[in-house]
Amino acid sequence: MVRYALAAEDKEARRDAILAAARTLFLRDPEKLPSAAAIATEAGLAKGTVYLYFATKEEIFMDLLHVERVAMMTRIREAFAPDGRSVDEKVTAFLAAYVAHVAGQPDILKLESLGYSVLERNIEQDRLRTYKQELGAALVGAGTVVEAALGLTEGEGARVLVHSYALTQGLWQALDIPPDCLAMMGDAALAFTSLDFATELKVSLDRYWRGLLNQA
Repeated sequence: MVRYALAAEDKEARRDAILAAARTLFLRDPEKLPSAAAIATEAGLAKGTVYLYFATKEEIFMDLLHVERVAMMTRIREAFAPDGRSVDEKVTAFLAAYVAHVAGQPDILKLESLGYSVLERNIEQDRLRTYKQELGAALVGAGTVVEAALGLTEGEGARVLVHSYALTQGLWQALDIPPDCLAMMGDAALAFTSLDFATELKVSLDRYWRGLLNQA
């Protein structure tokens, strides 16, 4: 039993090392996914070891993204769990924490933009199905807590969270313009460079969530 436990812990440690190495490399150059060989080197493992845990390099990054997505659903459940605060206080605290968290992880925002077009197209269907089912369950669970806190009807909580996700990603992609493109735009680039992602996200989400409170 002890040997099995140690073996399981060792496998988990290697998996975590691969994920950490992949994220480190992606942070250095978010314009492209690093190769499995580069990830293995960064993790101090043989290239073949990486493929014992992940079928493709895209699966590594999909796993990183999935962990973050599910963790966000947990944060949302905690933010809107029953306590002594008013609904307004909960929304204010959640939006501040959410924007700070999201803005502090540009690599995750980048991975989100690659999710459907790159990552999901290069992993096994069974694995993708598992990701989707787990995320769906987490979304429904978080949505139910939001519904109870805001007095929304059944199903509206998940809808609100999907809208917030879409707003976040859409705004980030609109403002994440490569330097060479900005240079080509000349003075017109000011319309984008004058906007700060975190500030605009806070304003946009605040308007959306406050609107929900007024309708409830």
